[in-house]
Amino acid sequence: MTQYENVTIDPTVTNGSQLAANINSWRKAALTLHSGVERPSYASAGTMWISTASSPWKLCVYDGTDDVVIGELKPDAHDFVSAGGTDYTNDLMTAGDAAEARNKLEAVAKSGDTVTGEIKASNDRNFRMMNGDRGVFWHLNSTDIYLMITNSGDQNGAWNDTRAIRVRLSDGFVWFNRARCNTNFEVGAARFETNGNAVGSVWNNWGAGDAYTAIGKRIEDRVNGRATAGARVQHDSGTYEIGTVTTSGNTVDCSGGMFVTGLRCQNWDWAVREIYVRAKYARNQ
Repeated sequence: MTQYENVTIDPTVTNGSQLAANINSWRKAALTLHSGVERPSYASAGTMWISTASSPWKLCVYDGTDDVVIGELKPDAHDFVSAGGTDYTNDLMTAGDAAEARNKLEAVAKSGDTVTGEIKASNDRNFRMMNGDRGVFWHLNSTDIYLMITNSGDQNGAWNDTRAIRVRLSDGFVWFNRARCNTNFEVGAARFETNGNAVGSVWNNWGAGDAYTAIGKRIEDRVNGRATAGARVQHDSGTYEIGTVTTSGNTVDCSGGMFVTGLRCQNWDWAVREIYVRAKYARNQ
């Protein structure tokens, strides 16, 4: 017990040796925060002292009537736990530096930090970034997630009418409001190149693996398959009688793709006087 022997120093009767003894006694009490198994008898309202009656020790403040315990000291573990505090406040009090305190509190530094675990947020707007006069953030509803952009000068505000990116949650379908790709854009095995060409297996049906070459070959094939300018038109096999012309008056027309090649009349009955119109189908070669 290192508490002060409560004496009154009277300069008229206390000599030097007695004064030194009194000061040394008070010095020990002050250095040990008046520790002892009981409250010092000289304590007055506001006196702070340590009760060593049990372990852990108790740090007390005498309020004039009772002792108020403000914390516990663990001499073996060299630890202090504040009375009425939480794990968070105790972690702050026992941390060696700011980084250790943030680590104990599972907090991050505003100036930047590294997070190795998952970050979860229950708000529908999260992870806002601001630079210049605009802000961007993610917005999640029950069906889609959007990358939102604020109006100019309203970095902390709500979104504007732009929907830069939208992802449907049910199947991952993605919409781009506007998009530009500075390199070749690939979709599965197909590829859209920056020069405007498209590459994919479907073009092999026209003789090449890319659109530019395949369309060129297709055009050449069609051109090579046509008759040259000034060529004679040929007819298909077969002759068709498409109707008769009588003296009473009527009209006979060829169907599409046919032309008249001749006439036929009956030479045994001039009373009928019918002429048969004969036609064939035309082709270019």
